[in-house]
Amino acid sequence: MDAFYHAAAQLPAEVARPMRRIAPDAAAAVTEIRLRSGRPAALSTPAGARFVAPGGRLTGAPEPDALFTDHALLQTCFQAVCGYSVHSFSESLANGFVPMPGGHRAGVCGTAYTDSDGVFALKNITSINLRIARTALCACDARLTPLLRAARVGLILAGEPGSGKTTLLRAVVAQLSRLGRKTAVVDERCEIAPVEPSGFCSVPPVHCDVLSGYPKHIGMQHALRALAPEVLVCDEVGAVEEIAAIAQAANAGVGLIITMHAPGLDALRRRPQYTALLQTGAISEVAFLRGKTAPGVLSEVVHVEADA
Repeated sequence: MDAFYHAAAQLPAEVARPMRRIAPDAAAAVTEIRLRSGRPAALSTPAGARFVAPGGRLTGAPEPDALFTDHALLQTCFQAVCGYSVHSFSESLANGFVPMPGGHRAGVCGTAYTDSDGVFALKNITSINLRIARTALCACDARLTPLLRAARVGLILAGEPGSGKTTLLRAVVAQLSRLGRKTAVVDERCEIAPVEPSGFCSVPPVHCDVLSGYPKHIGMQHALRALAPEVLVCDEVGAVEEIAAIAQAANAGVGLIITMHAPGLDALRRRPQYTALLQTGAISEVAFLRGKTAPGVLSEVVHVEADA
């Protein structure tokens, strides 16, 4: 079963039923299911948004009878992605997402409030972005292999949202394992190596340890103390405490591979987090991805260093 159908099946029947009718070749291109209050459901694909017409046809613009989520149905969708137990996901919801069986992830937005226990929470949900988890590997670009062999690799995979950073990151982890390098993956949102109670959705490489659900800075510290990695890997770095943890790892002689949102070097340089990362001495190369039309494919690899 394609991951799209597996994810769609976890939605209420009013939404899942028309999505089951989508042709397999079209379903395989879908990366996100976007459900918004009072609007037609939109499917993200490399070619742009597609809408679900009767019979499972996908169209570039919504037709009058396209699959539609009114506000009440969206609340039901929210209950469904939480397995009809919203309180069980209070911690992840405070960070704006819900991990789902199969490694899928639902980003959620609505009205924020603080509950009686002082915990940040959401109500009156207005949007759900269900990201489809596909754990198949892309090719690891040959230009990266010499960098992964380095005594202390320091690599950023950078690209716009949807450019395949996480997909390429999995290929990089597999290549590190083939090179025999002990690797610790800090997978805060369970996207790099999705896991559920029965085990990993796709078994990680042999020389790889995965810290699932840890806040990145805590996971990195735990890995340094307990796992003796040669390389630390994590997705979407940016917070101050994460950069501090990266500096600690660099000072311990551990290599780092991370991802960041930026379509090119000029955009990356405008990010304060990037400047702070360079100052740690942990990063020496940035590999830029081409974009949404070629997920997981590199455009160039650039050597970088901190300003003197």
